[in-house]
Amino acid sequence: MRSHHLARNATTTTPNVYRRLHAAAGYHHHHHHGLLRPQCPVTGALSARRCLLDSCQHDVPHIPQTSKRTFISLFTPKPERVVKLPHFDPGYNVLLQYRRSEVEQERPPPRDQLVMAFRKLTKFKTDTNKPLNPNQAFLLRTVLHYLMVTKPEADAPVDVKMKDLETAMDAALLPPRGSPEFHLALVRLLHEEIMRRRFILLNPDERKVHLTADDFGKYIKALTQYGGSLEAAGRVKEFWQQLKDEGSGVKFKGAGRMLITVLQGLADEGREEELLKFWEEAQEMTGTEYIPGVHQVFVGFYAKQDKIEETKQWYNKPINGGYSSSGETLLELVRLSRRSSQKEKWDEWLLSVFEEVVNDPYAKKGSLDAFLQWSVLALEKGPDGIKKYLHTMASGDFYKSNLKGNYKSDKVTVDATTINRLMEAAMENGNPYMAERFWQLAKDFDVEADVHTYLNQMSYRLDANDIEGAHQIFSKLAGGAVEIEFEEDLPVMNKYLRVLCAQPEPDIQRILTITSALEQRHAVLEPETILALCLVFLNHDQKFDVIDTLSLHSVSISHIERQQIYKAFVDYICSPSTTTDRAWDAYSLLRQYFPETSVDDRVRLMESFFERKKPEMACLVFGHMRAHDDENMHPTADIYVRCLEGLARCPPPEQHPTDPASSLKMVHNMLKMDTRVEMSTRMYNALMLAYAAGGDPFTALDFWEEHITRSAEGPSYNSLAIVFWCSELIPLGDRYARPLWQKMLRMDLEVPQFVFNAYCASIARSNAGWGRKMEEVFKLIKGTDASFGYGASMMTLGATYNALPDPLSKEEFAGWAKEEYPEEWARLESKGQKETEYSGPMFNITRQFEA
Repeated sequence: MRSHHLARNATTTTPNVYRRLHAAAGYHHHHHHGLLRPQCPVTGALSARRCLLDSCQHDVPHIPQTSKRTFISLFTPKPERVVKLPHFDPGYNVLLQYRRSEVEQERPPPRDQLVMAFRKLTKFKTDTNKPLNPNQAFLLRTVLHYLMVTKPEADAPVDVKMKDLETAMDAALLPPRGSPEFHLALVRLLHEEIMRRRFILLNPDERKVHLTADDFGKYIKALTQYGGSLEAAGRVKEFWQQLKDEGSGVKFKGAGRMLITVLQGLADEGREEELLKFWEEAQEMTGTEYIPGVHQVFVGFYAKQDKIEETKQWYNKPINGGYSSSGETLLELVRLSRRSSQKEKWDEWLLSVFEEVVNDPYAKKGSLDAFLQWSVLALEKGPDGIKKYLHTMASGDFYKSNLKGNYKSDKVTVDATTINRLMEAAMENGNPYMAERFWQLAKDFDVEADVHTYLNQMSYRLDANDIEGAHQIFSKLAGGAVEIEFEEDLPVMNKYLRVLCAQPEPDIQRILTITSALEQRHAVLEPETILALCLVFLNHDQKFDVIDTLSLHSVSISHIERQQIYKAFVDYICSPSTTTDRAWDAYSLLRQYFPETSVDDRVRLMESFFERKKPEMACLVFGHMRAHDDENMHPTADIYVRCLEGLARCPPPEQHPTDPASSLKMVHNMLKMDTRVEMSTRMYNALMLAYAAGGDPFTALDFWEEHITRSAEGPSYNSLAIVFWCSELIPLGDRYARPLWQKMLRMDLEVPQFVFNAYCASIARSNAGWGRKMEEVFKLIKGTDASFGYGASMMTLGATYNALPDPLSKEEFAGWAKEEYPEEWARLESKGQKETEYSGPMFNITRQFEA
């Protein structure tokens, strides 16, 4: 097969190993915190797994060096390309080993290794400011729970310390991409253990410091960040009450920040009633004033909901201490103006707001930048109109050297942040040309670009489909023009790759250049980018680049993101526009890298290969389901039937059902060995269809005689139609058909038309085949009106005509049918005919039999 080498290479290296590793990090669909069972290793999997686990200790996979080929080497085969191995975060592979041992009920790794893995992974995440993915959060919680419930040995060299728990809490607070369910579970367990240790180790005064300033505040932040704002509000109120009961003050270091955190969490979750209630209770219990943070929460909340009057009401409330609105608050007002149906009226009010901002001697630079953004977004001012404002800022007119009180001297200047905000406003307006002009304007004020300036430039050039211009910025960033500290460039780099992949003629070499640069940083791409790369590589037959992309990135994304990718793979494989070769290549990779592909999607893949007239491939998909180590992935009785029906619609060419190597025999043997599937009339019907379509109607009739007729369930109408069809396919088939038909008449059964059509075709075939007169067939069809209450249909005439074995009998039947049923015959003739070698013309109709 074309992709045999591809599948073998992917199987014996990283993908097969990843299948086992992911089995320890994926999620069981029938258990809340369970995981997919490990897959059965195929040939070479054990050695490959060892190789991968060993290589996880190294940061960079081995890449063979290239060299010039000598004359002699032209006659020697090139070495096989080495699949790139994934990079594991420090300690992650040990956590995966633990989970696999738990699922397989084996001995876990030593305790000291688990402690070090826990420590390494959490420290790495906090040092690099990279969030835990959901898999890592789940595994950290699982391992921490194990370490908590098992006691360390007396002479244990290492154990989980308080510092490790605090570091893990900081790592869990980094917002993840995707569902935060497992982050929240990890945070709960960490908080529980931290509190337990605090109460054991610290005196009451020390406990209060940690509870208020550190531990409790972080826990509340996590709850509000991960969808638990209602619980956070309840805990904060309980905490306030506890402090009051103890006679302590409710105002402590971080109290205001905690209050705003809960308010913001309730606002983000859209809980207006709870938000207002909590604010009222906070005022009563703590005497909290309307401080700038509270002002920003409420104004932003109502502005995002397009509630103009409420937004004005909360904005106009005096802020305690005489503070002015923040720049972010003002920007929410601007965005509301752009969405509002009362734009002119709203802009009038906004004009007065920004007049106050400009005239406010205490206005912060963020507010003034917001004023500039409003000028671009709402007033549609361009660089020429903005330039005079910038000159005013640069001239020092906003220099606040005479401010007193809590305000510090602050020179409002034109800097990179100002230019970035203007560029972002132009981009929000969908005007990349204006954004570029704002950057040119920055040079007049000697503004040096920072990393966000470069990223904005790259983004709006991509929006304008200026690929070369975007690549210039990429080259500058790759060359170290500015320092990239915490992967701020990744969103734009992902966007760049997706734009390149979407080009009519993608530049594969440039795409590989960018992915190579990101690989050296061990950057994890977004699932949409991973998918875009895989599809463009598949469409250009770059199979090894697909393997490398999946190998490097599929280990570092969440199960939801993996599902997003494999669903798109299934769509690609099932698309009629995808060639069969590419569809099979994609399926080979899907099977290796995504063992969790759902049963429904696997059935869809099987059906798509039947539709492509590739029954061997469809049966291989079915066989892979049957061989899956997870029993929940095994085919059900319904899936067996659908596979057999597919074989009936599209029997494999040059295969006989009795051949031990045939696809039908393979499926039938699987059915015989499957103890979970009970045989039924529907299953036997499907077997009859598959064997008859494959050229063995005698075996098909054996199922009828030996199983269906002797079963308690008995035959269905579909069974009767299939038996008549089988009798049509064998010599003297009327010996089966006639007795059955007579028995049906004696039992006074209601005969559906599709069963009658099948009987007519069977009798016509036998009579014409053995030189009998056609009068019996004519009489049978003519008698339907009186006997069954329906007349001959187009399918009655078509099925009977096509069943006739020779041109002469067909000519006789056509003359009779055209005279007796002119309208139905005209409909049949409109379908057209095709010539056969021995049987004469055949009408282009499809007889559908279902199990």
